[in-house]
Amino acid sequence: MPAGENVRGAMTAPYLESFAERGGPAERVPLVRTPFVIGRSATVDHTVYSSKVSKEHAVIDRLGDRYLVTDLVSTNGTFVNGRRTVEAFLRDGDIIQIAHKEFCFRQPDSPVSAAGMPSLVEQTQLFPSDCLDSVMRGTQLLREMIEEEAVETLYQPIVDLATQEVVGYEALSRGRHPRLSESPTVLLRLAEQCDMVADVSGLFRRLALRSTSALRPQTKVFLNVHAREISSQSFLDGLAGLHRDVSADHPVVFEIAEGCMADLPLMATIKRAVADCGFELAYDDFGIGQSRLLELTDVPPDYLKLDIALTQGMQSDQPRRDMVSAVLRVVAALGTRVIAEGIECAEVAETCREIGCHLGQGYYFGRPA
Repeated sequence: MPAGENVRGAMTAPYLESFAERGGPAERVPLVRTPFVIGRSATVDHTVYSSKVSKEHAVIDRLGDRYLVTDLVSTNGTFVNGRRTVEAFLRDGDIIQIAHKEFCFRQPDSPVSAAGMPSLVEQTQLFPSDCLDSVMRGTQLLREMIEEEAVETLYQPIVDLATQEVVGYEALSRGRHPRLSESPTVLLRLAEQCDMVADVSGLFRRLALRSTSALRPQTKVFLNVHAREISSQSFLDGLAGLHRDVSADHPVVFEIAEGCMADLPLMATIKRAVADCGFELAYDDFGIGQSRLLELTDVPPDYLKLDIALTQGMQSDQPRRDMVSAVLRVVAALGTRVIAEGIECAEVAETCREIGCHLGQGYYFGRPA
């Protein structure tokens, strides 16, 4: 029987929990004796194989019924909950970081979540911004958000500029986990660092489709796809499953960031896969980066969304109007419909209509609701 476990397999001593180097379940290291030394050397109690870890990097000692972690004058320091420390008493749920490796300090009677990872105590740092103190802590909170479906979906209308009729809605997600940011940008940035982009982005899309029955009939739903998902086979594999959740009354359009257009073979594969499932494709934020008309003509989308930076101020900026007009001429023969984003007044809406934009989106037509 492993040290630190009783006959039923439960930990009887405090332990350190960490993610395996190559994924998989968390690993537990019982603190069956103290002092407990962590370092690069093969002679310490727990070895971390990294050139950034000192031979004897940190030690955990017991003082009465409390545990103290002390940095052993290491080169790169020891961190507790994101802060470099010389020594600190440990509380249940604290995160010890040594180089790239993170350990969650757990007491033997600490609660464990249904997912098999420890629940986090109230005094741990929240994530109101994209400042990440711990991948382990961020991963646990994102898992909680996904399990509890703590996300709200808002919809912003997309209208026909000629008729003013609503033809679709962009689904916009907002976090509702009490200890995470509401901002989808911040949540996805955290998901990037925790290698959970597909999980979080997939949750956003599933919940968006679940609420489409409240939308105006015969309108399309525009769903965002994160740039990191595009190169993942899991996104293509998930298209068929997602198809089962799509209402016939609300066809789906996937929005892909303009920056992904540089990989033409990949975009061609994505377009074929999307079309085979009965979906459509939109290039989002066109005009803010390395926008090139050649890529646009080689793999033309069903929709092209002009970035707000092009749309705003267009009514008084002739060069900007000329540039948008040039794009419109290129896509005219491709069957691509152009959506002008960021329209906030009647004057801009009329200018976009006059130069040939088909659709419009922005506060002038409606806020996300």
